[in-house]
Amino acid sequence: MNITAKLVRLHLVEVQIRGLTGRLKSAESYLQAQNNQLGALTQKRDAITKQVRQLEATVHNQENEIAGIDERIAKLRDQMSQAKTHKEYTAFVTEVSTLKADRGLIEENALGSMTQLEELRAEAARIEEEHAEREKLRSVAQADRDQREAEIRDRLQELRDERVAVAAEVPADALKIFETRATVHPDDDLMAPLEEHDRRHMEYACGSCQVLLPMEKLNGLLGRGDLTLCTNCGVILFLEDSVREAHASKR
Repeated sequence: MNITAKLVRLHLVEVQIRGLTGRLKSAESYLQAQNNQLGALTQKRDAITKQVRQLEATVHNQENEIAGIDERIAKLRDQMSQAKTHKEYTAFVTEVSTLKADRGLIEENALGSMTQLEELRAEAARIEEEHAEREKLRSVAQADRDQREAEIRDRLQELRDERVAVAAEVPADALKIFETRATVHPDDDLMAPLEEHDRRHMEYACGSCQVLLPMEKLNGLLGRGDLTLCTNCGVILFLEDSVREAHASKR
């Protein structure tokens, strides 16, 4: 068995491994997306919860200030009823007027704070509901990912063991090229057929990038089956049985 034939065997196993792990990667990508969205909602929820607590404290302080002013005004009115001079009475009246003005400002601010607090609480409730729904989606995504992993675990291990055995038969230099391409271009073709477009005009193209290649590529594959790469995309080339048989019968 020549080098290219050994690489084709390895490639067939690799394709099966990629097919199985591709399903798992798809589930893992979806799970990661759910985790990211859940994390963003958690941060948003925590930020609004903090704002609600801060605003609740502000409203509480404002209510205490108003209560304190009301208590002070009540005491002043008691003192007014006991004032002995007009000057003393006028002083009490002035202070009461000042306190009422202050109370009005604080009350206005408190009403604004309470309105804002109601809006924040409504937003917090909405986000909490959205967070709960996202958690459900995330749980479903996790279960789907775990199920897919369980479904392929045994078969994937079999294929990986087979890959090790098949790879051991490939010459080291050719295996290095194969492994490098698998690592650098995980989503691209590892191998592709040298396609016959026009035998009369000797037009043969890479089955991956479709660039026409010189006849030397065909001759190399028909001969000893040495490692043959596409000069354009770098994919490892091989001949399909139909092309090989057609040239064999021609001879």
